Amino acid sequence: MDHSALVSLLVELFAAIKLLSGYPAPATFPDVIALPKTEIQRRLCDGRPCHIKAYYHPDTGVVVDDSLDLRNDPFDRSILLHELVHHMQKTTGKFEVVRDFCIRRVSEEREAYEIQNRYLSQVNAARRALVLGLNGKCTDEKPSTRVTPSQFGMD
Repeated sequence: MDHSALVSLLVELFAAIKLLSGYPAPATFPDVIALPKTEIQRRLCDGRPCHIKAYYHPDTGVVVDDSLDLRNDPFDRSILLHELVHHMQKTTGKFEVVRDFCIRRVSEEREAYEIQNRYLSQVNAARRALVLGLNGKCTDEKPSTRVTPSQFGMD
């Protein structure tokens, strides 16, 4: 996807996030980088196969699987939207008042999935994102080293 098409898509998705959640328009867009699935697996799953399609890191932005069809597939667009919600959560500090890292992470994920599914409903998509295993995947790691991988068990 070329730069101008990506910027147009980000404008569209952030407008949807604002309508669906009340988050303000962002001051700046995060970087969005498309990488092969094998590179995402190397970075987040120790090179083993995993089902992560995208993740957000506050320092580097959003990484998406380069096989996602962001232009034509509403579900694939919703994966990017989910990660953009994490950007808004971080830049607004909405969940920073939650001191327990695991509770904060689960709360962030639940909200991102909720907004993602509202988006999918709004665009009349047939699929929804399934929220599986959020409580069992949390460890008490330092937030500065954390990424927010998403999209486990999608169908």
